[in-house]
Amino acid sequence: MAKLALTGGTPVRTKIFPQSNTIGEEEKNAVMKVLDSGNLSQYVGSWNPDFSGGPMVKEFEKKWAEALEVEFCMAVNSNTSGLYSCIGACDIGPGDEVIVSPYTMTAGAIAPLIYGAVPVFADIDEDTFCLDPKSIEANINERTKAILLVHICGHPSEMDVIMAIAKEHNLKVIEDCAQSPMSVYKGKFVGGIGDVGVFSLNYHKHIHTGEGGMIVTNDSVIAEKIQLIRNHGEAVVEGKKTKDIWNTFGFNYRMPEIEAAIGIEQLKNFLTL
Repeated sequence: MAKLALTGGTPVRTKIFPQSNTIGEEEKNAVMKVLDSGNLSQYVGSWNPDFSGGPMVKEFEKKWAEALEVEFCMAVNSNTSGLYSCIGACDIGPGDEVIVSPYTMTAGAIAPLIYGAVPVFADIDEDTFCLDPKSIEANINERTKAILLVHICGHPSEMDVIMAIAKEHNLKVIEDCAQSPMSVYKGKFVGGIGDVGVFSLNYHKHIHTGEGGMIVTNDSVIAEKIQLIRNHGEAVVEGKKTKDIWNTFGFNYRMPEIEAAIGIEQLKNFLTL
C-alpha cells in the first residue's frame, strides 16, 4: 500500500477541489415561504406547544427521523451544541470521564468539559482513523461514563465491538456523525446505533443549512432532556412537571425556521442521489 499523504506520502491531488453550490430553486422558494410567513422562529421559553419550535423545525425533525429510521430527532443550531446537549442528556457531570477521539474537531474533546467532566483520549485505528476498540477498553476505569466516538470521512466505527464494550461497562455511546450522514454499518444507519447521535449541517457538509445540527435517538428520556437543554430547560421544568432535572439547566441551541426549511429541501435532494 502506498504511503498516505497524511503520513508523508505524495499527494494525489495538489489543487483544492472547487466549491459545489447545492442551493437551488427549491431552497430559495422554501426560504421565501418562511419570509412571507413573517415567522422566522417560533420557540417560546415556557411550557406550551411552541416550546419545541415552529412548523418548519418540526417537519425537518420528522423527515430526518424517518430517513434515519429512528424514533426521535431534535434540531439544533450546530453539531457542536448537539454534542454538548448529548453529554448533558447522558447525565454526565463533574469528575466523570468520557472517552473521546484525538482525530476530530475540537468540539468532541470540549463537550465533556462543558459539564465539568474529563475528556480521555483513546487512540485511533491506523486504517479507518476511527477509535480503536482496544484503546477504548484500555482507557476505561470506574469514572468512565461514556464513549464519544466519531465516524470519520463517511467510514463507520466498529460499532458491534464498541457497543459490546459499552454494555459490559454500562457506558453511554454518543455517535458524532458530522462527516457521515446516511452512512450504514451492517444494515443500520450510523447515529441510531448508539444511545444518541449527532449530525452537522454547516456549509461544507453534504447536507447544509449554513449552520445547524440534528440529534437522533431511540431513547425517550434522552430525547426529552435534549429538548430541555436546547431551550432553557430550567424555565419549564415546573410547568412540564419534569421529575428528573439532572443537567436540565438550558442553553439556546435552537434552530430557526429558515435553516429548517432549507434543510428539508437539502434532505430531499440528498436522498435522491
